[in-house]
Amino acid sequence: MKKINYLFPLFFAIALAIGFYLGKKNTTPIFDEKAKSSGIDYNSKRKLFTVLKEIEENYVDSISDKELTDKTIEQLLANLDPHSVYIPYKKNNREEENLKGEFAGVGVKFIILNDTLHVTNVIENGPSYRAGLKNGDIVLQVDTTPVAGVNLKNEQVMSLLKGRPNTIVKVKLLRQGKEVTKTIKRGIIPIKSVTAAFMLNKNTGYIRLVRFSETSAQEFFFASQKLLKQGMTKLVFDLRGNGGGYLQIAEQISDEFLEGGKTIVYTKEKGGRKNYAYSTNGGLLKDIKLAVLIDSESASASEIVAGALQDNDRGTVFGRRSFGKGLVQKPVMLPDSSQFRITIARYYTPTGRSIQKPYELGNSYDYMMELYDRDRNGELFKVDSSMFADSLKFMTEGGKAVYGGGGIMPDIFIPYDTVGYSMFYRKIAYSRILTEFSINYLSNHRKKLAKKSLNFYLRNFKVTNAMFNEFVAFAKEREVTGTASEIAKSKERLSNRIKEEIASGIWDEEGREYINSRNNNDLKIVLENI
Repeated sequence: MKKINYLFPLFFAIALAIGFYLGKKNTTPIFDEKAKSSGIDYNSKRKLFTVLKEIEENYVDSISDKELTDKTIEQLLANLDPHSVYIPYKKNNREEENLKGEFAGVGVKFIILNDTLHVTNVIENGPSYRAGLKNGDIVLQVDTTPVAGVNLKNEQVMSLLKGRPNTIVKVKLLRQGKEVTKTIKRGIIPIKSVTAAFMLNKNTGYIRLVRFSETSAQEFFFASQKLLKQGMTKLVFDLRGNGGGYLQIAEQISDEFLEGGKTIVYTKEKGGRKNYAYSTNGGLLKDIKLAVLIDSESASASEIVAGALQDNDRGTVFGRRSFGKGLVQKPVMLPDSSQFRITIARYYTPTGRSIQKPYELGNSYDYMMELYDRDRNGELFKVDSSMFADSLKFMTEGGKAVYGGGGIMPDIFIPYDTVGYSMFYRKIAYSRILTEFSINYLSNHRKKLAKKSLNFYLRNFKVTNAMFNEFVAFAKEREVTGTASEIAKSKERLSNRIKEEIASGIWDEEGREYINSRNNNDLKIVLENI
């Protein structure tokens, strides 16, 4: 059995997939003086403070109060379930931006290659777009700070480009060998959660949602309207790799598919109190034939949507068993703008399934490694019959059997596609060679390709034998090599990836998805069965 080890770097991020419960803000101090009345509980808290005070006053090595406190909180929460976590201030900023669906900045995507800052995509109608920046520009200087040949890191570049709305930043660019200076007024930049919305054929639409942020329901609504106007009567809703987000947004998106009065999800809090969410009348897509696509990285809010639609006999779920996160977190902000998230409830699908996979308190390692175990035991390639135990069986109103026990089991299983996978492909996938090669290619061919439509590019652009050989030589120069048999085995798969990467450099993520959708095995099977 081939190991899909290149998925492993994603495990940690997926294990921390977020599901928020936005209730009343808890303003009670964590260690209130009133706790004195609780006897041993108060003494336990006092014990903790005694240890911290002793370290502060007498510990032989230097350690800051902040560092000590952060590590203490982190370890405290690590002894709970795998999703109760502490998030330091800087990391919290990035995650909050993703969930909010926007940030303040100049509106470009970039990559640093060979100590050179390349603009890969200028966000349409954003500040940089209005200032005249173009895909393929090389940034030499931001205000008075040189950014070429000075070994800058991504975080440093972000700090230079981000800033309060309406503030000014000047950038010096290199464009086709000539230096150009542009003045940009920073603004609010959307972070799209719907990265693709297009027609797969004359009546089948495709929407890919990568997170459930504050703006996702609105983005999804507008994407659906666009496709309905183009003649959509069927929809493939792609939630693969979607690690979750806001519970309420999952409810709103589910509502678009359902008739009024249907249970979408319910949560059960400490003490057994249940809170139900129901669908309303007038769902935009309630009459559309539906396929939902999930995989082992679909978690939290993705599972709420898939579970709600599956349990209400609304459409067909395709793919592989989802992650299995049925715990709901409440975010608690701390005075320094860091935060912690504590699990306050479990969520259940309409038939009563808890899809949270098993875990041990304080053992997040085994919990995260469970995804790797699915690869090792072959679950990604064949149906695991052990997941269909009678004790985990539930029935929908339409008479369909659905199963709990950890994740959403698809109605139609699709094995993971390893055609063309080799050690050479794995090394390429782990590197940035595809990105580097496409940037180099676009530096000479961007102007010509950008004049064409994405559909023209799909039909007419070919990765020729000469171009593929050039790619292999390019990889070899960067010390990434493979045997002749490995290269031959992966040629078609890598050629498709090259074509996708070049498309993304012109048409952003929708371009990548548009090309990928024509070669993706999961989508081929969905289209055969929808």
